[in-house]
Amino acid sequence: MRRIARGTCGHSIQGFTLLELIIGLVLGAVIISAAVAFLITHIRSLEGSDIRENVARNDRYIGALLRRDVQMAGIDVKSSTKYGTVVVSPGSNGDTLAVLYAPYEPYAAPIYEIHPATAVSPPDTGQGTCGTHCIDFYLDPADTSTIQPGDLARVQVDMARRLILISEVDVVASFLRVTFTSADTLLHQSAGLKDFMLKTPDGTTLQELRPIVYYLDDQERLIRAERLNMDGSPDGEIVAYGVEEFEVSVVFADGDELEQPNPVDSDDSNDYDDIVTVNVRVTVKAERADPRVNGGELLRKTSEWHISPRNLRYEKNRM
Repeated sequence: MRRIARGTCGHSIQGFTLLELIIGLVLGAVIISAAVAFLITHIRSLEGSDIRENVARNDRYIGALLRRDVQMAGIDVKSSTKYGTVVVSPGSNGDTLAVLYAPYEPYAAPIYEIHPATAVSPPDTGQGTCGTHCIDFYLDPADTSTIQPGDLARVQVDMARRLILISEVDVVASFLRVTFTSADTLLHQSAGLKDFMLKTPDGTTLQELRPIVYYLDDQERLIRAERLNMDGSPDGEIVAYGVEEFEVSVVFADGDELEQPNPVDSDDSNDYDDIVTVNVRVTVKAERADPRVNGGELLRKTSEWHISPRNLRYEKNRM
């Protein structure tokens, strides 16, 4: 009940009783508490949505990168029985996937022919034209070589191939002198000139290649590399955190699916030049468990992508 009092000048003064004040304070507290509870619930809901969205975003990003990169396999370089433009290797943390292609800047990387004038003709097995880890190639004076130290390249004698990791490049008169590391394997394929014999005056060529390598480290981080260190290891950057699984398999023209090609067995249908599809299975997990998401269990998302590089399909259809 509102109380009316008389002032000293005869004016009435209106006010609230103590009961009314208490009721008003209680109602205000209830409303404020409800508003705060709603706000907290909304914030928690947003946090739960962020956890789901982060996992989904990583999954989409990995898938988009893989689809783009695997499609690069085989650009201007054809796979052979023992050397492929898609290389898969099982590891302790997960598989390693490597893709090889010839760069376009804006034209395809040039193919250099051996320079026999600087060599003992023909060079001994395991020897280059200017040393164990050195080969000279013709260089048109009008051309500017784009090959640089740290680049990957293939040395090819007829249909036989070896990878090399270039450590030094010199332009001498009309030839290109390429020095490379002593690595016997690069990206799980044979490298260097060990047990390899060059041919002069023709039949031996060099072409720059670009690698794209995916692998997991021991901290569940997916790494992507476009170059190799001088010791042959990938020089990569982190693509995504919390990647629990990175499994790769390859499908061959006859429909068989294996963890990796096997060019040394008696089956001639599971070699590098028989690959038509790359299958990748990735499991991404959230940074932390949350009682509001997935029943309190750590949220995981597993996706599988089946990628058929158009260049590999083209080569198989052309054969």
